[in-house]
Amino acid sequence: MDRELIGRNLSVQDDNGDPIQTIKEIEVTLKPETLDIVRAKRMTKTKQIVGYEIPVKLVMSKLESRLRYRLLDDFKAGKTMVLARITGALEDRQTGNTERVLITGIHIHDDMDIITAKIDDNNGIDITLSGTATDFEFVEKFPDYMA
Repeated sequence: MDRELIGRNLSVQDDNGDPIQTIKEIEVTLKPETLDIVRAKRMTKTKQIVGYEIPVKLVMSKLESRLRYRLLDDFKAGKTMVLARITGALEDRQTGNTERVLITGIHIHDDMDIITAKIDDNNGIDITLSGTATDFEFVEKFPDYMA
């Protein structure tokens, strides 16, 4: 096939199922933690997965502050800043096929801007929420594309 899927066809819903309208970027990765092991029979070195981490990064416009306000209210109340779930979907607009991923147990624990102002900058101001998730699941998958 001569075409590619691009990340612009993205929609994200928060843990209440409400769409995050001004999402600019979402990045969720799986980072396995490994331990070096040696196979005695051949003395070959390999790695064994002993754990994993799922870093999450959401970048959205400052216009989406309601989500940040809720998390900061939790923080000030001494609670963990948690999004129970977010659902991200990529759509292939040419075929209508969709890949939908449910990310659960998102603990926001990295730096968060309280106020940012850039007097000489004409670009919009973004909010970045980042932390780690506990699980993910593909709710919908792209079909096998035939060349």
